[in-house]
Amino acid sequence: MAGRTLRIYLDGIPTGTVTQSSHGSLAFAYDDQYVDQTDPTPLSLSLPVLSDRHRDKAVRAYLEGLLPDSEGTRQRWGREYNVSPNNPFALLTHVGRDAAGAVQILPPDVDPADARARTHDIQWLNHTDLAELAQDLATHQFDWDPGRFGGKWSLAGAQAKVALFRDPKSGRFGIPRDSTPTTVILKPAITGYARHHINEALCLRAASEAGLLAAKSEVVEIADIQVLISERYDRFHAGTVWRRVHQEDMCQALSVHPSLKYQSDGGPGVGDIADLLNRLPIEDRGVNAERFFKALAYNVLIGGTDAHAKNYSLVLIGSRAQVSPLYDVASAAPYDQRERLRSSMKIGDHWKMLGINTSDWSKVGRRLGIPAHQAVAWVDELRDELPGAFERAAASLPTNARPEAERMAERIIEHVAGTWKPSLDR
Repeated sequence: MAGRTLRIYLDGIPTGTVTQSSHGSLAFAYDDQYVDQTDPTPLSLSLPVLSDRHRDKAVRAYLEGLLPDSEGTRQRWGREYNVSPNNPFALLTHVGRDAAGAVQILPPDVDPADARARTHDIQWLNHTDLAELAQDLATHQFDWDPGRFGGKWSLAGAQAKVALFRDPKSGRFGIPRDSTPTTVILKPAITGYARHHINEALCLRAASEAGLLAAKSEVVEIADIQVLISERYDRFHAGTVWRRVHQEDMCQALSVHPSLKYQSDGGPGVGDIADLLNRLPIEDRGVNAERFFKALAYNVLIGGTDAHAKNYSLVLIGSRAQVSPLYDVASAAPYDQRERLRSSMKIGDHWKMLGINTSDWSKVGRRLGIPAHQAVAWVDELRDELPGAFERAAASLPTNARPEAERMAERIIEHVAGTWKPSLDR
């Protein structure tokens, strides 16, 4: 029986147990002691603390959401650990020690103290180690393996990436050997989209320049390979130790399997997320509706065609929740014809970005509980702000990345200019 259970911790705090039956069904139950705490944070909004036991659909969707989308990576892990690549329970037994948010997943025979131990036991990587890591990521974009470098972490998404600890003083990178959380994510350029890492850094910085919350990022060169380094917003430094902050993506919060992350495949759209936000404590609804609306508008205006439900998240603290900073943001405008770009979520009556109009944004606003005139004004303001934001963002990138960033910024600004013009559509 012990081999079919996993213990769940939230930043070192014992939280509950996941069980896998002999038939493969999953279940999750919170610990009584955890439930009795003052204002406990739920593992997921789809797994409320007050319910005694949660069954397969919601549990499976949550666990699957912690794993990479890449089939190649899962196949590689399956071979390495001699488990089924389609079994999230089995995979997370080996790679769940440091997952998204505050989650730590450990086998039941591991001392619970291991989930709390923060002795700064870090395996520091030298330049040769980092060069090998960057080369491996660039070479194995569809079947990368954290175990190759001693990691026991899991990151969702389709892109090759690695999670590391970065010392804030020295800038050194390392692999935690205790429960110290990873604090940064490294991504190389990806096949098929030239200089995608520069694109993402540019779009994240432009979002910040435009007044939106976005993950901090930078472009660095390791052994002649440029990589994007993104700071984890679900981590923070508290005195002498690093802490985890809990979060989940919108698919997890809605019990939607990550294979259905796109609305066109049956996944969440604006209405589903609006209903979710409307179930939050009343004091959280307005600010989250505004944050989500502006994030959605930003993705549409810049040509962010991959802004599906897994690329929006909620930070969970007790019974409170807030829409997370933007992450995994990039524009397709530098690569595709603008006329073909489609939104991952339907905006009012339109999918095609260049067809979205005032009426569509008004409908989105009203669905989120935002007055139509306010929604239209926010899009108008953001649209006016973006050209300058992208110019400043491009200028802030390293010299060796700046020419490409400036070219991309020019194409994105052209896309912004070609999108809905409220003054002509009212």
